[in-house]
Amino acid sequence: MIGIVTDYAGKRTALPAFLQWSVKRTDGEPCDSFSVQFACGKKTASKLEGATEFQAVEAGKVVFTGIVDDFELRLGRDGALAEITGRGMAGRLMDMQVPAAEYVTAQLEDILNAYVRPCGITKIEAVEMPPVQQFVVQTGTTCYQALAGFCRHSADIFPRFLADGTLVLRKNALGKQAWLGDEILQAQYVRNRYGVAARQVLINTRNGSMQAADYAEFQKLGGTRVQYAGMTGNKIRASFRTAKQRLDDAKRDEKLLYVTAPGVFLAEPLDMVSVKLDALGISGTFTVQEAQSGCDETGATCTLILR
Repeated sequence: MIGIVTDYAGKRTALPAFLQWSVKRTDGEPCDSFSVQFACGKKTASKLEGATEFQAVEAGKVVFTGIVDDFELRLGRDGALAEITGRGMAGRLMDMQVPAAEYVTAQLEDILNAYVRPCGITKIEAVEMPPVQQFVVQTGTTCYQALAGFCRHSADIFPRFLADGTLVLRKNALGKQAWLGDEILQAQYVRNRYGVAARQVLINTRNGSMQAADYAEFQKLGGTRVQYAGMTGNKIRASFRTAKQRLDDAKRDEKLLYVTAPGVFLAEPLDMVSVKLDALGISGTFTVQEAQSGCDETGATCTLILR
């Protein structure tokens, strides 16, 4: 894999060959991330001091674009080493807090112009979204929270970024189909009951009205957890979630299948992956929630988190 850093002035510099690296891509939350390690030269520090962005290319294809969070220079038995770590382009939105704003009717373009484009995110693929009435952004809200809040309440969409740094605002994935079978090195199935609510109740603290959402499937399995949350008035705050959305958010991590196979970039977030694990009694087609590829002294592997 080839790594390139860009500094604050726009100058691009190719990095030395990596000793080890890891790239994690997600379907929106948490943020994408990367880590690369290489031999350190005398001029490494001066080259990295102003680095703001990182891009990775594998077999001629861009596989990651993000921001540099930090770098380290270390001297030990293995010699002088440099390590750079950072996040995907969503990090630009997550790092920027904003003052309060209130929209009688918020349109997608209002949100993009106020909270996305000023952060340097210019490549955007978005579907049409209905406006959100009485949308409120509170002081200290991040640009990412403002964008994610609007998208959830407008069209129940989770913002995500492609490998080339393009912001994607659409519900349906345009991903590929993949198959994993005998080549799987390791697999783990996790069924979480803790934190999953059988019933979510939302109370309007001003007028006492309530809305509730039930997770019937979990109730049939003996789930009894009931959660209450409050909202003030009828304004839609960026961080607000309806009762159903709160249930849906918990479901994202309720049933997860972790599989590791040789190779890198075997699938992208929201791809559909078919898996057959006879020893665990698990087979079917799953959605990629997270894909982490890496290479070190033990070889190249890809770990997929499937839901």
